[in-house]
Amino acid sequence: MAYEATELFDLAFSKDIVLVDAIKTAYSTAYSRMILLAKGGRIGDIVSVDSVCTSLREIDYSDETQLESAWSSITSWGPTALLPIFQLLGENYSYLRMISRIGNEKHAYDEFTKISLEYPSSVASAKVGKGVKSEGELIISGTKGYIYVPAPWWKTDYFEIRYENSDSNQRYFYQLDGEGIRNEIVTFLKIIDKRGISNVPMSISKAIAGVMGKYLKRDSLVKLDIQAQK
Repeated sequence: MAYEATELFDLAFSKDIVLVDAIKTAYSTAYSRMILLAKGGRIGDIVSVDSVCTSLREIDYSDETQLESAWSSITSWGPTALLPIFQLLGENYSYLRMISRIGNEKHAYDEFTKISLEYPSSVASAKVGKGVKSEGELIISGTKGYIYVPAPWWKTDYFEIRYENSDSNQRYFYQLDGEGIRNEIVTFLKIIDKRGISNVPMSISKAIAGVMGKYLKRDSLVKLDIQAQK
């Protein structure tokens, strides 16, 4: 899928058309500010990024029509969960492993997937689920402190920078208009007018597409044994 993403970006460039990743979270003011603070060293060196995105959805596995049109956990939440990881740690990970609970193999419908990435000096994990529920938080761990974004972190309007001495903790509040959609549209229009750049760089879009492609090809994927739990 990374190859296909590259082809799409090249085609858009050749036609003088704007193509950007429509992940609403990336255009939230609070989220953008949080990424800047993390990159700016407010919590020291970033050692770990852990993101969780889940939303329970009932699905009838006997209904072929529903399964054909249903978005699984990885397709629904994967890009959002991977976004802060690639923005903070980069796209050049050294190791990737994915573990899934598969609800329907024929349609590649995963009820839950955990993505683990390793870098030379840091690690990351992304947990996504539509058949499993967990706290949808984002935690960025550093050598001086950590950033905590409460659930649902993908609708960021508040986050905290926490330190060993709690008296030094800092809280940040930003109004979220339209879940980031308004900011996304404004940014899109600015790019069209050649006055702005996308909040999701092309390299990150390709990296996300690359992980999604590996999942669909079952590369680096381990399946949980559902029957063993019964």
